[in-house]
Amino acid sequence: MITGVTHFHFAQASDPQRVSLYLTSRGWNAHEEPGGTLWIAHDNSYEVFVPRRRDMRGYSSYIRTLLATLSTAENRSESRISLEIAISDADVQYVHTDPNAEPGTTPIDEGVKAFESLRQWVLSGAVSASSERARLVQPARKPAAALDFMRTVRLGPTFEGSYILTVYIPVPPQIGQTEIEVDHPRVKLLSQPFQRRVSLKLREATNAAVEAADDVLHRRVGMDAFTRRADQGVNANLCEALAGFSYPDGGEALIDFSWALSRPVEPSEPVRLNRDQGDVLREAAQNLRAAAPEEDVTVIGAVVRLHREGALGAGEVSIAGIVEGGMNDRLRRIWLDLSETDYSAATRAHESGATVSVTGSLVKRGNRYVLQNPAGFAVRHESP
Repeated sequence: MITGVTHFHFAQASDPQRVSLYLTSRGWNAHEEPGGTLWIAHDNSYEVFVPRRRDMRGYSSYIRTLLATLSTAENRSESRISLEIAISDADVQYVHTDPNAEPGTTPIDEGVKAFESLRQWVLSGAVSASSERARLVQPARKPAAALDFMRTVRLGPTFEGSYILTVYIPVPPQIGQTEIEVDHPRVKLLSQPFQRRVSLKLREATNAAVEAADDVLHRRVGMDAFTRRADQGVNANLCEALAGFSYPDGGEALIDFSWALSRPVEPSEPVRLNRDQGDVLREAAQNLRAAAPEEDVTVIGAVVRLHREGALGAGEVSIAGIVEGGMNDRLRRIWLDLSETDYSAATRAHESGATVSVTGSLVKRGNRYVLQNPAGFAVRHESP
């Protein structure tokens, strides 16, 4: 358990407006009194007093009493409640991993993998929310809206129990706005701020991917279980990320969605992910990548092999390199065909050991990666 969470968030959690928002969302009833508000639980079993001003004498004591009362009423820790009050203006996703380790800890390699998967998972939702068409593999060059969004996302503390990862997505408050009256799901979705659309897309895509894995396991269907859910945000990137939450020798993972209290959403059940589903998702990601090329990929590396039939003309080269902007720096050997001019430049780069770059669509054929429609082949000269 990480201690001091209540103190860490206490400044925001003690804000009277945030406290009122939290109590309202939990069904407590407000009764104005001199100096503040008396809040009474919906079943009249508990009551707390919230002063109107933070500079009122004894304000901190009132808030600590409130947190203790809420902890008893909700049977949850004060630190967790304090955190939720403090982040009432953010959507929060809790990813409960269950490693084979002491509670609150995780093996370092698996922990690093889980955090990498967490970033890829959130990014997959941002890319899906900012794209007009569904893709089986998301492009290596991510939309500007998705990258700008990722700069606003924050990691939170872990919690007691299993190793729980938390993600904060700040959501603009609904000030002076009314709910849109057009009864059409897409129109309602587009009326939401982009941050909320990402959270909703993450929930939709995660549910759909796990359902697809269940179809494969229990109904013995093939890859169509995943491809027909592409419009819901299911793609190779999402499947890889979800598989990273499931440990080979661990227990069931659980993904819980919490919504900004300033823009309430009907609560939903957490998504559960077991090892069998994780294995299916991992294989599905590989098959999806094999079925569809990664578009607009830039490969950076060294020319390690050249081949052409004669002394002149186009030829085939092999580059040992990485995909720019990829999730990791895994070295791959990538084959591509070049024009005579680019082949000559590749030959000189091979002889000098220079780094090259080229853009195209990356597809896997058997055990070989092939870059289709290569363009912009260039030799990168190191700065002096």
